[in-house]
Amino acid sequence: MGQATLPAVSLGKVIGFLEILDDLGGQCDIYRAATALQMELDDILPVIEAGQTLGFIRIENGDGLLTDDGRRFLRSDINERKRMICLKIEEIGLFKELVGILRSKRSARIPRAAYLSGALKGMYSREAEDLLHTIVDWGRYAELIGYNEDTDEIYLDQPITL
Repeated sequence: MGQATLPAVSLGKVIGFLEILDDLGGQCDIYRAATALQMELDDILPVIEAGQTLGFIRIENGDGLLTDDGRRFLRSDINERKRMICLKIEEIGLFKELVGILRSKRSARIPRAAYLSGALKGMYSREAEDLLHTIVDWGRYAELIGYNEDTDEIYLDQPITL
């Protein structure tokens, strides 16, 4: 199965960075932002990459810039934020693939282990676990997918009835 890159970063960190960018007028030097946040540059880059993946941040000449979508996201209520994230992640290959798998199942569920050994096959174990955690985190926020810890299954949050 095809794999798209998705930084293993929580949405909370991305939203926090968006808020900092907004507080700084929508633009700041990435190195300075890392220093101000007491983070190493290597630690902040995945957060920025995640913001870019969502279309909320762009990089120009070493500066992180809040996009119009990023500003709209920050000004939105929680339901609109969830809708925006859902629309954005539905376009990311890993989410398209997972939703396709879930929709193909009668129960709209897949065991975590089956997803790891199928869609995330070929990745190092820790890397695959981190990526799965990110997929579940973003998918839960968007109310697109869920995860049942008791049954260890990923499921479509609002399954389509066939």
